[in-house]
Amino acid sequence: MGNEIGTLRDEMGNEIGTLRSEMRNEMGTLRSEMGNEIGTLRDEMRNEMGTLRSEMAALRKELAELRERVARIEGLLEAVFMRRDLMPDPQPPPVGPSGKPEAA
Repeated sequence: MGNEIGTLRDEMGNEIGTLRSEMRNEMGTLRSEMGNEIGTLRDEMRNEMGTLRSEMAALRKELAELRERVARIEGLLEAVFMRRDLMPDPQPPPVGPSGKPEAA
């Protein structure tokens, strides 16, 4: 009976060793796969960030152009209103006693 227990102990030890080795291999495989996935996701995110930066730069440029256009329009409006304020009001035609213009 002692011999059978020793044999069972050896078999269990071998099984545990095999399971431990298989688990290590599986963990290594999973770790490698996860590392690859993380690397792929990181690269995709970097590409997306680059695209977003380019789009933001284009939007900033457009915004600067729009600000310039608004400033020019404001300047033109200001000039028009200043010119209008400086011009004398047109004189209405002289009116006779009946409210009609006088004949010459």
